[in-house]
Amino acid sequence: MTRTTDPVLLSAFKALCSLSGWSWGEFARALGLSRSTLHRIEKGLSGFPEEKQEEAKAILGVTSEEFKAAVHLATLIFNRRNAGVAPPAPGSRRARLAKAFDAAVRDTRAFLESRVRAIEVQEAKEEAEQLWIELATRPQKVRILRVETCDEFLTPAFIARLCDESVNAAARRASDSVDMADLALKVAERAPGTEVQRAGRLGQAWAFVGNALRVSNIPGEADLAFAATPELCRLSAGAEPEFFDPARPLDLEASLRRDQGRFGEALILLDKALQSCWPSGRSRILLKQAATLEQDGEPEKALAALAEARPAIERGEGGPRYRWMLHHNVVKSLVHLERGAEAEARLPEVRSLATEIGNDLDRLRTRVLGGEVLGLTGHPAAALAELEAARLEFADLSMPADSAMVGLDEAAILLGESRNAEVRALTQQMRPAFDALGLERESLAAVRLFLEAVERDAATVALAREAARCICRLPRRG
Repeated sequence: MTRTTDPVLLSAFKALCSLSGWSWGEFARALGLSRSTLHRIEKGLSGFPEEKQEEAKAILGVTSEEFKAAVHLATLIFNRRNAGVAPPAPGSRRARLAKAFDAAVRDTRAFLESRVRAIEVQEAKEEAEQLWIELATRPQKVRILRVETCDEFLTPAFIARLCDESVNAAARRASDSVDMADLALKVAERAPGTEVQRAGRLGQAWAFVGNALRVSNIPGEADLAFAATPELCRLSAGAEPEFFDPARPLDLEASLRRDQGRFGEALILLDKALQSCWPSGRSRILLKQAATLEQDGEPEKALAALAEARPAIERGEGGPRYRWMLHHNVVKSLVHLERGAEAEARLPEVRSLATEIGNDLDRLRTRVLGGEVLGLTGHPAAALAELEAARLEFADLSMPADSAMVGLDEAAILLGESRNAEVRALTQQMRPAFDALGLERESLAAVRLFLEAVERDAATVALAREAARCICRLPRRG
């Protein structure tokens, strides 16, 4: 029997791995092949060990006939790709057979190559996860040194992993989010690849830098970061879509525009993102769309967006936190619509999910929501107790925007009961939070009007609500 060439054998084994549900990395580990040996085989620097071939067939659970068929197909593909055979005469039987054969080989090759590519992408993501675990506990200076001196970090999968980590860190500490985005940008600048690939990676990285700066309440620099992304993304034409969701720069910029109160622009960006996003990203974008509509005073439309997102999220997309966001935002919109009974009925699910997640900020915002529902359903004393506790906790966490918004919810309840003197005392307690927000901002004019009205004993529930809406538009953690 003629010895099978190594490229053919490698293609056959990769195809069988794909069809048998094994990743290439899992297969190599089961065979006891080291990463360096596997790398040499893939580069054609050494052959596939003959003593491992029978063991390989047993691991994959294929018969000798099935293995021969895979090798035969790989051989046909290899020969047709590399041999310079004279074309048959047009219209001849041989020409018709060659056309049918070419179509079969092309379709089979496309299928196998797509499966092999899927395996390679999954392996790249797994390796990126291991590299991140190696760096996660290191100081940022050490991380920078590692990515600047070790080429193994310079992959699109690792850039994507750092970008994801930047978003994850935003719910904990804004400075960590900036560190991760900056690191992703450094890797994108150094990673080898074509100009198209580099443009796509840089476009993604700059978008996450902009998002981290948004979360850090530096909107001017965030604007500059996002200014770099559209042209880079245009030049990349959606390169490396296995690693980078082409909609991500759009929905991240939409969050900045929402924070700036530019709701129309945010909604246009989110509509574009829905047209180009990964299927797995659709629910995330719909959640953002709902939050934007709710802040823009459109709770009915927000509920419609949440209803569209619900099936995928209830199937598990995004995990428990997406479920919490879904149910929290539904109740929030019901509160705005003053549908107290419905909001009250749904609140236990929000509380249960917040407990399951164990995120302190989610728990605290759930407490605020509970206070708002109590106020809406005719329990002002209990509502004030819940809201006051949450306001003080936000203040302890140095989150003035959240603290001020909760205080304005308290003020609205007190004004509804004509307890104006208590409102004056409350605003004095809240003065550090207001000062931290920078009351001279043009965007906080409604807050200044409310405080002036309190001093004149002319404050109203409507003024308190409008002041809260102004603060709601400011960037906040989580």
